Amino acid sequence: MRKGTGFTLIELIVVIAIIAILAAIVAPNAFKAIEKARISGIEGDYRNMKTGAMSYYSDTGLWPADNSCNNTTPANCPLVANDSRPGWSGPYMEKWPSRNPWGGNYIYRADTAQTFTATAVNERYVTATQVASSSAAKLDTNIDDGANGTGTLRYTNAAGALPINMEISDDTY
Repeated sequence: MRKGTGFTLIELIVVIAIIAILAAIVAPNAFKAIEKARISGIEGDYRNMKTGAMSYYSDTGLWPADNSCNNTTPANCPLVANDSRPGWSGPYMEKWPSRNPWGGNYIYRADTAQTFTATAVNERYVTATQVASSSAAKLDTNIDDGANGTGTLRYTNAAGALPINMEISDDTY
């Protein structure tokens, strides 16, 4: 006759084995879901920033200044706060995103860096820093379905975290 009401060692090992098998099945799917959520998050942020910048241009006839929207001074972004330009009827965005899903910054750029064109023209784009290189390739496919170096998303082929540039507009018609 059994005196204890506890579990035997065999029963505990079987339960632990079942939990380990379930964890092995669920964990990879959970990590894939996290990565998909990050990619969807940056895509949504990009579309909001692009729409905001284009609406600002439509109302004022000018683009926001280089580096005027970034994580360091988000409240000064003319897409969020009135910059007293004639025609401004924003805010065009509720707020500038504080961080991208990988913890990096978003920086609005307006310059002639020739990031998207072969000639020195004015370009507007958003740089997202610290994006995982594997995610950059997936973003490239989702946003413009082009190979790296073409289309509206540009990045360098490197391992680890890297900056990506997402085009808003350029002056080549």
